[in-house]
Amino acid sequence: MGFETKGNPEKIMLVWLTIKKLLKKAWTWLKHNWKAPAIVLYTIVLWLFLRRKGDAEKVLQIRSDSYKEQIDTINKAHQEEIQKRDEILEKYLEVVDTLEKNHSAEKEELDNKKKKEVKEIVKEYYNKPDELAKKISDKFGFEYTEE
Repeated sequence: MGFETKGNPEKIMLVWLTIKKLLKKAWTWLKHNWKAPAIVLYTIVLWLFLRRKGDAEKVLQIRSDSYKEQIDTINKAHQEEIQKRDEILEKYLEVVDTLEKNHSAEKEELDNKKKKEVKEIVKEYYNKPDELAKKISDKFGFEYTEE
């Protein structure tokens, strides 16, 4: 502008009054039209924050992928535990079934053996009822009492 204010107090005062007048006009205009500068300021702030959107999206994507990976790992471990439990339960049921079959076969075998022994004892002591009763009570743990 070419104002030379060095050493001239009148020009300094004139410049100061001009600046003061411009600031008062700007303040008056801002009080009545505050929405326009607010929108401009809002737009600038959004632009500043959203220009880094790519970085934020990358961070969110990494967190999302990590979360999914953790959930998948937990689900896989859970499925493996269930599978192992089912296998153990199946083996347990097989063992119990085998033991029951063996027990019933042994019991049946013992019953048949006892029947044969009783039959032989009865044949041997057929005519001697007292001795027959004593022999059977001794053999199988019964208590023989004479009435």
